[in-house]
Formats: sequence, C-alpha cells, structure tokens
Amino acid sequence: MACLLALLASAGRADWLGQHYALSLRPDFARQTLEGEAQIELTQQSPAQAQNSVQLRSPRLDITAARLAGQVLRLRRLDGPEDGWQIDLPAHAAKQSQLSLSIRYRAQAGEGLMFGPEHVYTAFHSCQWLPCAGTDLSRASIQISLELPEGYDSLASGRRMPSLGHAQRWQQDLPYPLYTLGFAAGRFSRVQMDSGVTGQPELAFLGVSDDTETLRAKFAPSAAMLAFFSEKAGIALPQPVYSQLLLPGGAAQEASSYALIGRRMLDPILETPQEDWVIAHEMAHQWWGNLLSCAEWRDFWLNEGITTFMTAAWKRHRWGEAAYQRELGLMHRGMQRARDAGFDRPLSWPGDYPSLSLKRAIHYSKGALFMVALLEHMGEQEFWAGLRHYTQVHAGRSVRAADFQQAMQAQSRRDLAPLFQHWVYENAAGSAPQGKVER
Repeated sequence: MACLLALLASAGRADWLGQHYALSLRPDFARQTLEGEAQIELTQQSPAQAQNSVQLRSPRLDITAARLAGQVLRLRRLDGPEDGWQIDLPAHAAKQSQLSLSIRYRAQAGEGLMFGPEHVYTAFHSCQWLPCAGTDLSRASIQISLELPEGYDSLASGRRMPSLGHAQRWQQDLPYPLYTLGFAAGRFSRVQMDSGVTGQPELAFLGVSDDTETLRAKFAPSAAMLAFFSEKAGIALPQPVYSQLLLPGGAAQEASSYALIGRRMLDPILETPQEDWVIAHEMAHQWWGNLLSCAEWRDFWLNEGITTFMTAAWKRHRWGEAAYQRELGLMHRGMQRARDAGFDRPLSWPGDYPSLSLKRAIHYSKGALFMVALLEHMGEQEFWAGLRHYTQVHAGRSVRAADFQQAMQAQSRRDLAPLFQHWVYENAAGSAPQGKVER
C-alpha cells in the first residue's frame, strides 16, 4: 500500500455536520488550482444547544464567500489546533436543525490534490480540497460536476450522470466517509467491460500513459478478484461501475467506487503475475474500509487489518498455499518491528504512536494476523459466515471493534471474548492515523 503523507484530521466532533455536498469544480491545469462552489446540507448535532457558527475543517482552502439563502455571512480563518474556517450564522439560523450553506472557494495543488501536466486527482485528504463540515471519518453523500476542457475524461465517487455541456457529473447517493470521496480528470485511455459477476458492477480501467491493450493486461485479474471478494462479503457493491485509474508513481489508494494505482505498484505484474496485491488490496477496501468504515481512528485496523488479510486470502485462492504463507511472512515481519521496539499494543490502542512505522505494524500487520488467529480458532465455515454477517449487517455504516466481535460471535459456537480481549481491547478515545502503508 503506497505511503501517503500525514492525515491532518480533527478528532473532535462537528457541531454542524455536512450530510450532503453538491460541488461545481473547475480545475485549472496551468495554474494547478481548483475553483469550487459547494452547496452543503448541514444538520446540527446538538439541537438543544444552538450553535451560532459553522466550522469548516479545511485549513488549506481559500474561502472567498459564504451565503445562507442568499444572505452573505461573516467568515474568518481560524488559528489554533483546529485550523480551518468559522462562518457566523444569523440568530434565526442558529436555532434550526438543518441548513443549506453555499460556499465559494479555491484549493491549491498539494497534499490531497495532485496535478500532472494533463491530469488531476484527489486522494485521502479530502478536507484539503473539500470544505469539510465534519471530520475525515464523517459520512456524507456527494454530487460532483466537473467543468473540463474538450477531450478530457473524468472519474469520481458514485455513478456517472448525464453531462451538461462541458460539465461531467457524478453522484454518490450512499453516505461514505469523507476521506474516500474524490475525483480525477484528465486525458485518459479507458476500457470498460462486464465483470461477469451477476449483480456486481462493471469494470473500468483508465490510464494516464497506458494504452487500452496494456490496461487490459495489467488489470487482467480484476474480474476474478471481484467474484472472490463479493462471494466472501455476501453483498454486492452499490455502484454500477468499479473503476481503477493507473497513474505515474506509487499511488495506492481506495476511494468510493474506484481506486488510484501507481505504475510502480502495478507494473511488476506483467513479468510476475503473482504481484497482483495492489489490485486486490484496493478492491477489498470497497467493502472493508469504504462500505464499512471505522467510526474512530483507534479502530482503523478494521479497515486495514481486514483488507490486508483479505489480500492474503485472495493469494491463497488464486496462487496457493505458498503465496498465502508469503503474505503471512510479511505480516509477521511487520509485527516484529513493533516487538523489537517494545511497542506491541492492542489493536484498538487509543494512545500516540512513536512512529508511523509502528502504527502501520499494529493496524495492518497485527490486524491481519488477528484475522488469521480468528480463522484458525473458528474454522473456515464459521469464520467466513461471520465475516459475511458482519459485512451484510453493517453495510453503509461506521463500525467499532465491538460490532465486529458481535457479528463474528453470532456465527461461532466458541467464546471469542478471550481472543478479542488479548488482541484488541483498550479503553479511551481514538487518534488519527498517519497515512497508508507501503510494502
């Protein structure tokens, strides 16, 4: 999994929470900027305590105007631990439970918003290009309209809608975590095909510098993977198309309904077909991490540990026991880093980590090894029944470790409490992860 820079997320609760974002975006490829207009549907989280301002946790945005029903609102940039913007509300609005706020803003290229000569994409740090009323873990639906030059293609969260002039439109109806929402645009090659999996989405392969024949070759395992993961999840993905965009460099990032994959991560597959891990990992996230996502950062292992294990499970299914054992070896080596540092913590450890490497060792490697321990303890039939139950019951929701335990226990004849206590639990609130992992 490609390394991303530190996630600058507030762990606090938003008083006004964005439930839906309708965006009109205009990328400027020469200046590497993004001009945006956002209509944000807000819900007050504590109606009994009227909140007379809205905080947007997007410190890098240049917000130029804010309006409520046409009325210009006072806004100011904040300084401090929750850098961003504060928008003052009129007295009558502060007492309402729902508002529709209009924002005009500009974003610069940087973390979360990457430009190439003829392409742009967002990744992970959504609040660096989106005016976030909430935290990166908050769930919201989104509509994105992209005004693009002639000959440019686009990709975004959800399903494609009919274009209006030069504006290409996308819509994500089901609320997803903000950090999984995004878009890409550029001069892309594109291949679209039926996945061959009943009830599952079509597949689309897009590339910045690869032709359609090469895209087909590099993403050849995708249909078989989709069949495998959908069977294990017991639930179909809610979008009509699952897309994978091949980019220069080392990107490896899940987004709602698509994935960003760097050539450095994928190109070895042409010489060694077993090097398909990045396709598998990002596709598995469509269920575990996107459709279901952790409610608190301390349970980030529910996203990454399960997905790392599912990558190994695919390897065993497709390439055999030796490939599976190799993946387990990678997990053990990751876990050994924590042991060597004297920092072997429970999976839901709420405290600070001394390094990004140790945080990854716990969330990815130890999380995956816990899944292996559950499989061995429960047996194949009960384990996979538990994972399907967990996925089906919590689809479209944010989850905690207790949700996972209850779902697995419901399908097991054995008491799983000691196993969860040994591997998972610790008290107190969570903290934000520092980024993604690199193999």
